[in-house]
Amino acid sequence: MINKEYKCFKVDISENIANLVLSRPDQLNTMSRDFWVELGDVLHEINKDAEVRVVVMSSTGKHFCAGMDLNAFSNGVDNIPEDKKPDHARIGEAVYRVAKELQEYISTLEKIRVPVIAAIHGGCIGGAVDLVTACDIRLASDDAFFCIQEINIGMAADVGTLQRLPKIIPDSKMREMAYTGRRMYAEEAKETGLVSDTYKSHDELLEAANSLAKEIASKSPVAIYGLKAVMNYSRDHSVSESLEYNALWSGAMLSQKDMTEAMTANFEKRDALFNDLVSVKKFNETDSDS
Repeated sequence: MINKEYKCFKVDISENIANLVLSRPDQLNTMSRDFWVELGDVLHEINKDAEVRVVVMSSTGKHFCAGMDLNAFSNGVDNIPEDKKPDHARIGEAVYRVAKELQEYISTLEKIRVPVIAAIHGGCIGGAVDLVTACDIRLASDDAFFCIQEINIGMAADVGTLQRLPKIIPDSKMREMAYTGRRMYAEEAKETGLVSDTYKSHDELLEAANSLAKEIASKSPVAIYGLKAVMNYSRDHSVSESLEYNALWSGAMLSQKDMTEAMTANFEKRDALFNDLVSVKKFNETDSDS
């Protein structure tokens, strides 16, 4: 249970599924300052919740997300009088810190214990591509399109697209999108593997995303966490390093109890029942704090 109110998101947790909804349709769900800070916080809260086994991220309004709210960002020195402004190197250092902070918010999608399914409709533009490429699974409605918008405003994408998208679609296709800023529509996104499947309407998309989430939530949460951790590690490391990591993970967290329950349930032709993961708490946090 998350007992917080957010300006940019709505969260509903039911049947081990957290539905995380971008909820500023009038602003095309642009990524404002509040959006970034709330993204980090809401993902932290979801990760703490032992009940959650999978996340479905969806949106409201015309577009999934129209990208960065550029009016909300500066290099931190715009309001300093000209004669007191720091030199270029110090301004650059400030911009570097902002970029690293935003990268970390996006990377939290990968770091949390549970899979994240992105259900994308309409435009997924600029920073929104950074967002969905950090998710585990992407589904889209037929009206969806993807655009690496940054080149169209004179900059290079810098919070994850250029690092993650080449691991999802062919490198040549990614470079074409990055250099031109053109739109990739849902059909092409499915053909290239950016999304797993497409659906005729937003309602059908959400139904499919939640059906997939329900299936994932029915599996052992320890095994699902292990799969996510090992697959993410393997993506970024050599085969030999990944095999070593996989063996260490299995040695530390293979659950004989869950394996027995899964096999017994299969034999008895019933749904398996698995315990939730343990709630995440900070080192100095007690039960009364949560």
